[in-house]
Amino acid sequence: MPLLPPELAHAFRNHVQRASARDRLVRRDGTLRLIEALASRPATAWSPTEQAAFPSVTNGVADPPPQRVSRWASLFAEELAEVHRLAASKKPMSDTELQEVLYLAGRLLSTVTDWPIDRIDDFSLE
Repeated sequence: MPLLPPELAHAFRNHVQRASARDRLVRRDGTLRLIEALASRPATAWSPTEQAAFPSVTNGVADPPPQRVSRWASLFAEELAEVHRLAASKKPMSDTELQEVLYLAGRLLSTVTDWPIDRIDDFSLE
């Protein structure tokens, strides 16, 4: 059973679609970096807006956002580092590689925010 959605193996239709995906990856990477920075701050340094951006309950159990985000950053440190590396890389990626890292960045954001992956690009900490 494949772990990734089948549409990740399809080639981009044109350069514009590929460039758009690359831009989305850079934006998602920036959001991931902001969330990681937030994870390293003490709970008392979080603004009410930052607190409200993340769920406070996980599976019916209270899960304060600072603890949730810190745990997420720790659990997914390797995956986050890979997204950062690929997003910053100037080396060309294949269409499949770009789609896979874009998907991974989306899954990471979806996991920490509890937002559906198809809406994750609307997430903001502002």
